[in-house]
Amino acid sequence: MTNFARAEQVRSDTSGNGRKPPETLRLAYLIGTYPGLTTTFIDREVRALCAWGVNLQIVAIHRPDNPAALSPDQSALQTGAIYLLPAAPITLLLAHLYFLLVRPFVYVRTLAFLVTRPHPSLGSRLRTVQHFGMAVYAAYLLRDQSLTELHAHFIDRTATLALVAARLLGIPYSLSIHAGADVFVERVLVDEKIAEARHAVTCTLHNRTYLESVLGRDLKDKISHVRHGLSLSLYRPQARRPANGKPLILSVGQLAERKGFAQLIEVCSLLKAQGHEFRCEIVGEGPQRARLERMIDALALHDTVTLCGALRHGEVIKKYDEATLFALLCIVTAEGDMDGIPNVIAEAMAMRAPVVSTTVSAIPELVIDGVNGLLAPPGDTTAAAAAIARLLDESDLRQHLADNARRTIEDTFDVDCNVRRFAATLWPEWFRN
Repeated sequence: MTNFARAEQVRSDTSGNGRKPPETLRLAYLIGTYPGLTTTFIDREVRALCAWGVNLQIVAIHRPDNPAALSPDQSALQTGAIYLLPAAPITLLLAHLYFLLVRPFVYVRTLAFLVTRPHPSLGSRLRTVQHFGMAVYAAYLLRDQSLTELHAHFIDRTATLALVAARLLGIPYSLSIHAGADVFVERVLVDEKIAEARHAVTCTLHNRTYLESVLGRDLKDKISHVRHGLSLSLYRPQARRPANGKPLILSVGQLAERKGFAQLIEVCSLLKAQGHEFRCEIVGEGPQRARLERMIDALALHDTVTLCGALRHGEVIKKYDEATLFALLCIVTAEGDMDGIPNVIAEAMAMRAPVVSTTVSAIPELVIDGVNGLLAPPGDTTAAAAAIARLLDESDLRQHLADNARRTIEDTFDVDCNVRRFAATLWPEWFRN
């Protein structure tokens, strides 16, 4: 099996405790879809780890949905990646027969464990069985790689794969827990996945606090908090030139309910009725596109709001540079789904685009109201419209917030510092704190 990347040599310095690090750290990263337009933070992490000498194998369930929208750098990340679907039936059958012969008790005990644990629905229980089947296949494909550890991004299906494959291969696994429905809505086997993991890292304090509240125990020794990072050299703001002379309100993200794009379109209607001249561009694709198109029709905003679709990351960075301000009015859905700290907010701040967002989840951990951005209560379109109107009208306030926003990102979101902290948290034998 071809590994994703192998650096020329592992780091030769000593770890923080003065001991020589082991010769090679060999990881398999388990990811749902890779690479993805909405998970560029994983790309930055992968590049940094490989540059530091980690032998890293990507294992993804799916190929990217829209490969044409990937940047050349993202396309290169697919080299050597293992994709589990579609699986060759003969190889899949062989994988299960292999572990039934080689590790029969682990195989049967793990399947029994998964199907007898509480699930929120019959559908989720059936999906767990499917994920067990994929995990056995993944373990079979990785069996000869002498891995040190499995690491799963997100605590949904990939964490199930990690739990099963780690048992079959007899190695530990660790987790990266991000905000999403798997944390806030349909928590399938979350307690079991965390309990069996050697350690987990989450990108916000809010996530850890929330999990402590629903699981009813202190997770400080099990889950560490490390923010994502940005390659600041890629985010170099230039002179801002709004398209066609009008101020540009930019928003970026998956067209999902929790992102608050419906609320943003309502805000645009309010601002237009108040006499403000502006353009609003929403970059991204997702399940709410048809609903948002209907709203634009109903509110007669064709000359004001544009759904740009998915763009390559380099094109998104150019959009940040054109924007007068960036708005992402996240909400908590009726099902409880919500974001953590959307990375696009950090990207906009790095590009000195003044930010308007909401007090949802962990966003106030990064955006401090009146200091480096403006915040409104989630779902309060009147308050959000007032905040955006202030930024449209007050150039000095825009400059003040934009300068502070860039400083915040430089201080807290540097990719090398944060990935180093992430790596030192999970693998201290190899990395210094």
